Amino acid sequence: MKKFRFPLRSVATVRSMIELRAREQFSRAVQASVAAEKKLIEQRARVSELESILRSGRLTRFLAADQATFMAALKDETAIITKFTADLNSARREMESARQAWLESRRDVRVIENLEQKARTAHLHEVERENQAAMDDRTGAMVARASFNLT
Repeated sequence: MKKFRFPLRSVATVRSMIELRAREQFSRAVQASVAAEKKLIEQRARVSELESILRSGRLTRFLAADQATFMAALKDETAIITKFTADLNSARREMESARQAWLESRRDVRVIENLEQKARTAHLHEVERENQAAMDDRTGAMVARASFNLT
C-alpha cells in the first residue's frame, strides 16, 4: 500500500498560519471594540451623574459660579462622549474588516482541506483497486496452479 502524500501540504500550512493570524487580529479588534464600548458607557454614566448633580443643585440655593463650572464640565464631558462614540464606530469598522479578512482566509483554508479530502478519497480508491487487482491475480494464479496439478 502506497503512503498518502498531499502535494499541496506546504500551501495548506501557509494558509493555516495566515488564517491563524487573521483570527488573532479579529480577536484583538473585538477586544478593542469592547473596550471602546465600555469607555463610552462609563463616560455616559459620568455625564448622567453630572447632570443629576446639576439638577439637584437647582433645587437648593442657586450659586452662579457653581452652575457655570458644572455647565463647563458638562460641555467637556459631552465632547468626550462624542470622541468616544467616534472611537467606538472606528473600532467596529476595524472589527468588521478584520472579520472579513478572517473569513476570507478561512475560505482559503477550506479550499485546500477540500482538495486534500478529495485527494485522500482518490488515493483510497486507487489503493483499493490495486489491492483488488492483487487479490484477483493471486486467485487466478491459484486456480491455474490447481488446474495444472489436476492434469
